[in-house]
Amino acid sequence: MTCTIEHFVRESVALLEEDNTVQQAVELMADQNVGSLVVTRKGQVVGLFTERDLVKRVVGPGKQPGTLMLKDVATTTCLISVTHDTPCEEAIKKMRSNSCRRLLVYRGDRFMGLVSLPNLAFALTEKQSGRNTLANVFVGIVVAVVVSVIIMLILMLPDIFNIAQEATTN
Repeated sequence: MTCTIEHFVRESVALLEEDNTVQQAVELMADQNVGSLVVTRKGQVVGLFTERDLVKRVVGPGKQPGTLMLKDVATTTCLISVTHDTPCEEAIKKMRSNSCRRLLVYRGDRFMGLVSLPNLAFALTEKQSGRNTLANVFVGIVVAVVVSVIIMLILMLPDIFNIAQEATTN
């Protein structure tokens, strides 16, 4: 079964209209314990605001988050999106080629949520771990069968010698 990102989409995403202040955005992010939020205009996704945006565009330059509008510092260009049925490996390649850690996920025109690189990495690790467990169980069974056959042959060795001796004396 192919891994698709729809199983790893964080649907309860923090959303905030672009006309809110950066201070309001940071408070919402802190309240919801998230590192990013989706910026909207009249309910439509227009950007993404991350902790990195906060550091590079607000705190670093010494701007005031209480007066600065979210639309002035959020990432609004080159937003990277995928469809809900995108394979996990393809999503990771897209993140790598675009140097991003989050993808906007859509089902048709409807925004579903975000998927992040750590979530996908964890999912693929779990998938690989499951494969390894199955392989380990199979190898364990094969080893047990081989050891059982060897033990059985060792226990039958005296009988085999007796049969061989009788065959040579006749």
